[in-house]
Amino acid sequence: MNVAVVIGAASNLGYHVLKKLITLYDGKIYYTTEDETIGYHIYDSLDKNQRLEYFRMDITYTKSIINLRHLIQDRDERIELLINITDYVAEKKLPRAEKVRRTLSVNFYGYINFGKLIYPLLTENSRVINVSGPAGLLTTIENEDIRAKISDPNISEDELVALMQEYEEAARRGIEKTEGWGLSVHAVSKVALNAVTFLQHREWSNKGVVINCVNPGSLSNREDRKSLKVYEEGAKAILFLATEAPLTLKGNFVWSNYNVIPWNTDPYVEVTTV
Repeated sequence: MNVAVVIGAASNLGYHVLKKLITLYDGKIYYTTEDETIGYHIYDSLDKNQRLEYFRMDITYTKSIINLRHLIQDRDERIELLINITDYVAEKKLPRAEKVRRTLSVNFYGYINFGKLIYPLLTENSRVINVSGPAGLLTTIENEDIRAKISDPNISEDELVALMQEYEEAARRGIEKTEGWGLSVHAVSKVALNAVTFLQHREWSNKGVVINCVNPGSLSNREDRKSLKVYEEGAKAILFLATEAPLTLKGNFVWSNYNVIPWNTDPYVEVTTV
């Protein structure tokens, strides 16, 4: 049996993706959060839909990823839709080096590890959507040489990891700005996630896997917004890639208006969204 998996569903965006996906996808949907209380609260708030199944997973903890893989394998299931909404946004009071470490652990290293363990369960013509954002545009990295390295179409996974370790070292020494990385940890992590997406596309497209990254629009991470419409809108581009987009649309950065955006688009030029 084929299933869908939504990774990192704890946010408002994740909740709205799940809520709408139930109406668009007719199979079983696994969803994960790090916090078990939040995970079961989502299940209750979606009326305990019988096609939803919660699984507690921490993307930085290999054992929990392996447990998810074993669960799916033991049930003789395969994944035909994978949506990665995992996103760590660091608290402002964290020391700089710790902020970099935690952000990359979740948004980059964790997902590389996840891909190695879970991607072998993908079906032919399966769809993978990595949720990025405006910060994932290549030009948020200031240094041209770094941009050239990270966007090299021949870069290997090991080389990409080594490049991110160079960034971590620069951050530990407090010289990431002068070296041209900029001061946004979140931006570097999302650029790295996009680089992983394109790398995975090159590796998996010949196996029939369709992989894209997407900007759902500018979203606030505050959970106490008066209006949730921004998250409902943000879910649309994700769900378009998950259920409607042609299988020929792959290996791209897709904007919230469903247009393919060049990775090196100027981040300070406003792009019209839905």
